[in-house]
Amino acid sequence: MILLRHGQSTANASGVWQGQLEFPLSEEGRKQAAYAGRALKGTRLSGIYASPLSRAFETAEIVAREAGYSSSVVPMSDLMERYGGVLEGHTWAEQEASNPAFVEKFLALPEEERWTLAGAETDEGIRERFERAVYGILSRPESADGPSVVVSHGGIMRAFLRDRFGPGILPGLERAPNASFTRILWNLSEPDAAPRLLELASTKHFSRR
Repeated sequence: MILLRHGQSTANASGVWQGQLEFPLSEEGRKQAAYAGRALKGTRLSGIYASPLSRAFETAEIVAREAGYSSSVVPMSDLMERYGGVLEGHTWAEQEASNPAFVEKFLALPEEERWTLAGAETDEGIRERFERAVYGILSRPESADGPSVVVSHGGIMRAFLRDRFGPGILPGLERAPNASFTRILWNLSEPDAAPRLLELASTKHFSRR
């Protein structure tokens, strides 16, 4: 399975925390998606699945086109980004200016407690639905025919990867770069076998620019 973070959105470019709000891809994001798709050209993909948020779904459609994938992209609501509560739609500078007491309390808390304070989804909640989507994809008969591409978001992917492969994965505030590849190998003949992380947050395909 190839986990792909969506290309740069207009909110990414301006530092706005998006959550489940809708922001389109920037022109740079569309270019990033095209490079990702070209890197997959010639690969026999078993499916392309995406969060229905436009920045992810458009990324998936561009990837499909550039990779020569002829089937439709499948939207899956469980792949959507974390609902961010009061964080959504604002830059961090705006939060600091409008509600400094909240910012001070937020930064003093452990990460998981921060989400509760902000009225956001917790890591446990987003991991549960992301895993439901991933294992639903893996259970499809066509998944044995080649890698599946899953286009999602930085926050929810990070929560899943850290739970699966340890807290050393994307530590602190680190997120997978826009349009980066994370490759995971599941042995479908041994459902109880642990998955293997083959590649993390790679942007090597951008070197073809």
